[in-house]
Amino acid sequence: MKPVTLSIALASLLAAAAAAAALAVPAASRNSIETTANLHAYVVAGNPGPLPPCSGSDCSAANVVQHLIHVINGSSLINWNGFTTRATVPNAFAVSSVDERVFVNGLHVPEFDTTFTPPPNPSILSWSGHWPATVTCEGQPGSFQTPCDVVGSAGVLPGENTVVLYAGWAHGTTEPNGSYVFKFTVHGTQNGTPLDLAATSPPIQMTP
Repeated sequence: MKPVTLSIALASLLAAAAAAAALAVPAASRNSIETTANLHAYVVAGNPGPLPPCSGSDCSAANVVQHLIHVINGSSLINWNGFTTRATVPNAFAVSSVDERVFVNGLHVPEFDTTFTPPPNPSILSWSGHWPATVTCEGQPGSFQTPCDVVGSAGVLPGENTVVLYAGWAHGTTEPNGSYVFKFTVHGTQNGTPLDLAATSPPIQMTP
């Protein structure tokens, strides 16, 4: 059930960090870990399946899978001076969007594809809380003025393993059955350089 149409569907550190990160990834997702620079991405599925279909009001946790998209930042921590946000910390990875592509029985289904964006301009709107975000106060840097409602980009700090987005999928009654694989591309920047991270979900069976 395509999530945009169903409201309820929901480096000195590097060598050691990469090895430790690979060991920390759950076995079901270990083969899907992919690396760019000092950054790693992988997906953990909240429901291993199989998923029976539902039509909307009858959907429950049994019909839904939640994909937690992790980013590991193995970059070195560099000290800095002055006011900043998570996304602007040196060597942080600032997330700008996540693309989702869906494959059914090995075949790409483009009409199921979606791009998710974080606050302050979230898409899907109701999923704004599915992202980590930085909120600062109005006024000059270091200000104690309120309200604190200036939303910044999601950021993964050096040394962190952070779920940058969790994306839900419910198996709709009109969708094909079979083995589904979800491929995510996390777009972002590190120190101003654009970087893309790829991660693939474990296969999950959608049943009649």
